Amino acid sequence: MKSIAKFFIDNDKLTVVLSIGLIVLGLMGLGRMNSESFPAVSMATATIITSYDGATASDIETKITKPLEDEIRGVSGLKDVKSTSQSGLSTIVVRVDMDDPKVNVQESMSDIQKAIDRVTDLPKDLREAPTFTEIKSEEMPVLEMAIVGSNKNRKRDIISDQLKEEMEDDKNLKGVRLSGFAKRAFHVRLNLKAMRNAHISIDEVLAQVGNRNTNTPGGAIKSTDEQKLVRIEGKVKDYKELENLVIRSNFSGKTIFLKDIATVEDSLEEIKTRARHNGIESTLLIATKKGGADTLALVKSINEKIESAKKRYPEYQFYVYHNEGDKVQNRLNVLTSNAFSGLILVILFLFFFLPGKIGLAASLSLPLAIMGTTGLMPSFGMNLDTITILALVIALGMLVDNSVVISENFTRLRQAGMDPKEAATESVSSLWLPITATAFTT
Repeated sequence: MKSIAKFFIDNDKLTVVLSIGLIVLGLMGLGRMNSESFPAVSMATATIITSYDGATASDIETKITKPLEDEIRGVSGLKDVKSTSQSGLSTIVVRVDMDDPKVNVQESMSDIQKAIDRVTDLPKDLREAPTFTEIKSEEMPVLEMAIVGSNKNRKRDIISDQLKEEMEDDKNLKGVRLSGFAKRAFHVRLNLKAMRNAHISIDEVLAQVGNRNTNTPGGAIKSTDEQKLVRIEGKVKDYKELENLVIRSNFSGKTIFLKDIATVEDSLEEIKTRARHNGIESTLLIATKKGGADTLALVKSINEKIESAKKRYPEYQFYVYHNEGDKVQNRLNVLTSNAFSGLILVILFLFFFLPGKIGLAASLSLPLAIMGTTGLMPSFGMNLDTITILALVIALGMLVDNSVVISENFTRLRQAGMDPKEAATESVSSLWLPITATAFTT
């Protein structure tokens, strides 16, 4: 170590160039790193959720949960499989044994998905296939907000859906989940007496409604110059269209409309989850980022869209009750303030107790060490998050101590009459081992 220290002390110009290189490397590293709440770690956990409206807990258990669970348990490398069957909902939580070095988590997750796809004896009337979701630490909610205001004619829900679509235009956003939200739905309340008098069955009504509400490709019309795609748009837009739907007609001119045998309401789907903000009914939007996305940049983009929505709908209130970007920014502020205050303290104490040049030179160790570290962090797949910022703050405190100790020892040797280069070499060679040992133990 003495020869290494002597080399850099004797070649002072090379040392200055390398120091400048560290600063440039650090600035480049800062540009490549993202700001996140927590480091990306594998949770090795997945959920399989299946909805089956109207089914009892017993039916859910026998018809959905057990077939899925039996197939999933055949996948190798699993730690445990836990399931919950309740009325209308099946939830299965699968954990992969990430402690086993022979198990590849991603391969096991892929095998679980394939196992779900192999299950073919699920109820035929399931509206949606089982939803497989791998839980990832970096795909956590970055912003949660509530929209408060009247929901007459579904206006609040429409605003929420529009804002959701605007948010999801950001490529770094995985998705936005709505809570306390109900989709538009037409309720058809049949009059059984009128249906008996007209000799119309429920199946006939269902068939006519299904045929009316459709969106079907109709092929293509080709000419010498162009080709046009044809699509049959038959989606019902309002309840008046549905009321005037022809259920049956004959050659004598008698026509039976849906309004003759039923009452049609322009209403909402059944709300299974109601949301409130400070006791007032509201619609919640929960935004989740993609893995590796910069939290600060993403939250800034979302906030701009929220501000735009506030201007368009001044009669509604938009409350952000969870903002992960603020937490990340606070942690970065802690790092910055610690670095700045540490630098100031080192300069003040060294200038007070030691000659000016020595204090100034010693204080340069703080920014150089930080820049060198941030320059190397992207190469190891690290970002600025809770763990790395905490480590940097601790390291800054240790650097302050080390700078004072080495500078004081150098000054003492100089006062004893030793040559400056010899004093610097001796200070480094005599103190590098205890200082390094202290850093490694921390």
